[in-house]
This record gives sequence, C-alpha cells and structure tokens, in this order.
Amino acid sequence: MKKGKKKNNIIDRAKSNMEKNRKEQKVKNFFKVLLKYLNTFRGRFGLLVLFTTIGFAVILGKVYSLQTGGGKEYREKGEKQYSSQSFTKAKRGRISTSDGQVLAYDNEEFIINLNPSLIEQNNIDIVLEMLKKYIPELEIEKYKSEYLKDKQIQKKYLKVEHIIPYNTKIAIESEIDNDIKNVKKKKKEGYKRKFKGVTFETLFTRNYIQNNVFQETLGYVNNENKGVYGIEKYYDKELSGKTGIITGLRKIPKALQGIMKLGNIKKSEDRKEEEGKNLVLTIDSFLQYTLNDELEKAYVSHNANSTMGILIEVETGKILAMSSYPKAEDKVNIKNRPITDYFEPGSIFKPITVAIGLETKAINENTKLTSEGSIKVADKVLREHDNEVMGTLSLADAIAKSSNVVMVKIEKMISKEVFLDYLLKLGLGMKTGIDTYFEMAKSLSEVKKIRTVERATMSYGQGISMTQIQILMALNTVINNGKMMKPYLVDRIEDSKGNIIKQNKPVMERKIFSDEVSRLNRKYMEASVNRGTSEGAYIPGYRVGGKTGTAKKAKDGIYQDKSYVSSFFGFFPVDKPKYAVLITINEPKGSYYGSEVALPSARNVLQRLIDYKKIQPNGKVKTIENNAGSVQVEKKKDLGKIKQDFNKNIMPDLTGISLREFLSIYPQGKFSQYEVTGSGAIISQFPEKGTKLDKKSKIQIMLE
Repeated sequence: MKKGKKKNNIIDRAKSNMEKNRKEQKVKNFFKVLLKYLNTFRGRFGLLVLFTTIGFAVILGKVYSLQTGGGKEYREKGEKQYSSQSFTKAKRGRISTSDGQVLAYDNEEFIINLNPSLIEQNNIDIVLEMLKKYIPELEIEKYKSEYLKDKQIQKKYLKVEHIIPYNTKIAIESEIDNDIKNVKKKKKEGYKRKFKGVTFETLFTRNYIQNNVFQETLGYVNNENKGVYGIEKYYDKELSGKTGIITGLRKIPKALQGIMKLGNIKKSEDRKEEEGKNLVLTIDSFLQYTLNDELEKAYVSHNANSTMGILIEVETGKILAMSSYPKAEDKVNIKNRPITDYFEPGSIFKPITVAIGLETKAINENTKLTSEGSIKVADKVLREHDNEVMGTLSLADAIAKSSNVVMVKIEKMISKEVFLDYLLKLGLGMKTGIDTYFEMAKSLSEVKKIRTVERATMSYGQGISMTQIQILMALNTVINNGKMMKPYLVDRIEDSKGNIIKQNKPVMERKIFSDEVSRLNRKYMEASVNRGTSEGAYIPGYRVGGKTGTAKKAKDGIYQDKSYVSSFFGFFPVDKPKYAVLITINEPKGSYYGSEVALPSARNVLQRLIDYKKIQPNGKVKTIENNAGSVQVEKKKDLGKIKQDFNKNIMPDLTGISLREFLSIYPQGKFSQYEVTGSGAIISQFPEKGTKLDKKSKIQIMLE
C-alpha cells in the first residue's frame, strides 16, 4: 500500500472514533439528567401518570375488541359453560299393509327424571309423596337417599326407574301445572314452587300386530329402537325421524347475567323432534294370511324341514305376499328364507333353458328332440326322472313332460360362454336388490370353470344354487315379455299426516328375451298345466301356466336319495300374466314330487286370490256397477266426535270408518292394547260403543 493512502486511513479512523465518543457522551449526559429529574417529586409523579395512562389505554382497547368481534371466542365459552342442551326422542314411523292393516307402530310410555340441582332439599319429601300417589310401588327412602348424594355433587339427572303410561303422565303434569299457578295466585303470601325439577323422558316401545305372520318381512328393532333386520333395518333412516334439541340456561349469579347477557344465547341448533315417516307395503294382508296358512299346512302335512313362498304382481315386481314356515320363537332367530336360503331349483329351471335356446336361435318353435330315457355326457349318464323313454318331443311336450334329456341337448347347442352370460343377465349370480335387509346371493363367477357334465345338469336345475327370490324373478322375466323387473316391498313413504313423500314405482332392470320367446314359453307352461306334470294347477275358466320342480339335495357334494326340494311355479292369465306364485317345500317326508307337494298349495293361493279380488279370466278385477238411482249415500261419521269420546275414556261407535281414519284419531299412547284384523271398513268392534275405557282396556277392531 502507498504511504499517502495509509496516512488517510489512520485519519479517517480517528475521526470515526471521535464521533462515536461524542454520541456516547450525549447518551450518558441524557440519562444523568433523567435520573436527576426522577429523583425529584415532580419527576416521579410524571412517571406514574405516564404508566397509568398507558395501562388504561390497553384496557380500553381490549374491552373495545371484546365488545366488537374479538370477544366471540369468550362469549361462546361462556354460553357453553352456562347453557345446557336436552334431547327429545322422535316417534318411529308406522308400517302398514297396502290394505291398511297396521303391522308395526311405536307406543308412547314415559320415565320421570328429577333434577337434584333444582329441587330444594326441604321439598324432596313433598315431591316423592306426590309421585307415590301415582306410582304406588315407588320407594321413597331409596330415591331420597339418591337425591341427597346427587345434590352434593350438583348432579342434574336422577331417573325414577318406573315406566308410566300416558294417563299417569297427564295426572302428574296436572300437579306440576297447579304448582306453577299457585306461584302466581299466592305470590303475596311468598309461595314457592314445590315441584320444580320434575321432567319426563319419552320412551318409545315398538309394537307388532300379527307379528308371527309378517315377522320375516318386517324384521325387528334393538333396545334403542333402531332397525336390526328386514324392512325395519333397510328403511331405518326413514322410520327413525329426527331427535329434537332444546337449549336452556343453567342457574348463574345475578351479577353475571347482566354482564354476560346469556339470555340472548342463540338457539340456532334448536329443533322440534320430527316423527319418522310411515311405510305402506305392497303386501296385502289377506293374501299374506292366505300364503302363510298354505305354507303352514304344507309344513305340517308333509313333515317338512321348512316351507317358503312368494306371490308377485308380474308386470310391476310388487311383492303381494312373502312368508315361510316354521316361525321363529325369538326375534334374533327370525329368518327370511325366500331371500336367504339357497337351494337347487330342479325342473322349474327348464323354461329358462328353453328361453335361452330360442333367444339364441339354437332352437325354434318347430324344433323336435328325442329323449331315449338317458344321455351320456363326458363320463356320466344323465337320466329322465323316472328313466322313461319319451321319444320325439316338441318343446311344449318337453316342458309338459319335464324332460331332462331334451334340456341337456338344448344346452349342448348353446356355447358355454353364451349360456352362462344369460344366467348372469337373469341375475342368478347377484342380489335382486329387493328393499329389505339381509338378502343373500351366491356368486356365479366360478361357474365359468365348471365341467361339461356340470353344465349339462344345470340345464334342468341341478348343480346350481340360488334363493327363491332369484329364481322367481328369473322365471318372471321369461313370462313377462322378457322384461326383468326389480322386486319391491314398500309401495310408498308417507309423513305423519298421510302426505306421500316418496312413491316407489316399477323398475325394469333390462329386457332379456323377445316378446315372441316369452309368448312361446308361456304356451309351453300352459301345456304343462293342461296335459303335463302341472295338471293339478288347472282352475276352470282360467288359463293357468306352470312348472313343477323336484331336485335332489346334496350333502358334502353327494346327492342324497331321500332328500328333496319340491317346488311349483304358477301364473295367470297365460296370454298376459298378472300374477305369479312360487312355493318351495324343503325335505318333505313321504311324497316328494313337486306336483304332489308344492303344487296344491300354489293352486290354493291362486284360487283364493281370484275369489278375493274377483278377478276375471282376462286378469282384470271385476267391478260391480250399481244402479245410480238406488245408490244411497251413507252419512260420514264425525271423526271429531269419535276423538272426543276417546278423550273422555268412552268407546265410540267406529263402524263404517276406514282403517286410515281410525288410525288418524286413535290415541295409541292412551289405550295401547289394541288389535286390528281384516281390511276395508270397520264392521265390528269390542268393547261396544258407550263402554267406559281405562288404560288396561283391550280394544279389538274387525274390518270387512
């Protein structure tokens, strides 16, 4: 570095140090003067004023912040601390049949809750004595002891473990109301409330009418009134309703009430409980009783392991009746066999094989095939059911005589992939989607690996398992112009006032067979009734089609000689089917052919259906035309008067009113023991009109 530059750097550093020293000296002088000033009275007083002013400014700023938006968090904490929420249970919706018979409903009962934090200690004896008037079995000393313990810990709920009916609740509420009125009347005398802190909790219990007949379809609820099985489970959300919410204030110091302004607590979450929706089924009570009776008779007369059946409306998929036997004695053992039990259908499957053959053009209506009594497939010989040599058969004869050999020959004309694809289209490897809980389905995915001989036996309904609802809907597709319908049990959902919330409508899943293929199959099944194995299903004046089925049962993969499942599928009228029925008898003893075991029950169901609905041979319901000049208009009953009689504990005259009208006015909570049978209008009642009623009265209503 040059000598001149080095000299300049030394001078610059000297100047910088001198400037720094001057600044430090100024700071020292400032604090010296400040300390000297603060040591004076005036200085100390000024410092105090300064800090006080700053403190007030901070406090005012915080208060302003809390009063505007900044205090929201603290207000919410305060509201939570001093507010309380209570919940009111919702009444579960009713379930009734298409003809108005109530099957399931909620009965209202009540539990008393005491609030120890609100009941004064010198009033507890008065409260318990009042309750004992209406609940004679109430143990006063027990609840007084529990009250004293709960009072010390400020517990707010003491449940009185006695379920009381509606009448008792009204009586106790009357005492409480009089207590409130006395506060106003005797205010000058210093009267104080005695029954403060006595509240009620509604307890809904599920009641089933004729549960034995409808148990599989309805299902049941658990102890919390939530659906567990059947329709109760499937439609639990609609039936349950919504729980009510009530926000209230706890007791707080008067000084805090004005400051916190908790009286203005928002009640945006509050809501009134909302009753559950009501379900109206597609099932008709008369037809359900009819089917159930036939299944019980078949179960007993044939000493069977079980029986099951379904009656449907062909064009819509509506289930008109569905039942099984025997019935479960305990609700946890309830089982809806038509949608859960697998079985090999046997010969009722044959129309499906013929339909696939016709649709794929493997055969046509002029096809004739020969049955030599047996046929060899791979290394196995498959035989007719009685080893009969049937000779050359038309398709109608093959169905009428129920030929196994002809079915095997038709299946061999169809490619493996196409045949199995049609079975899948018919829903035989999946659930039907019926609107009830616990439907089962056995997958057909592994069927693609089956051997030739196994595929051959499937053509006549052996070696393939399914539920009754699956095979019924597949057969229904065959006769319903190839339209596959989705089965359903609930016709509509209504609110508590009877307004329709949702109307279920028929759903066509897909069209599988042509109209012509369906027509031919109906013709073949009519031949089975007119001159074949289904002859016993003939009903004079009506064109009935049907197919019998008898299948051996397998155990550990080996078919048993004396173990069978017998079935019959029937429908009418043949030209345009309206109704179809399937009856299945599991392991009948003695006779086991479907024509001898299942067919008679199915025919009886169809005959009683015709008589009940007055169905003409063309399938239309007969209507009776009245002479307009002779029609007398009956005066409509005064529902208001009937309701008043019930309120006065007097049995009114109910004859002539409909079931819907009866249910709209009947106080179920007041008179919980009642039974309704039949359908239509009320024709008989017990007790007679004018009879005095009480909470133990048993009321029976009979409809035409």
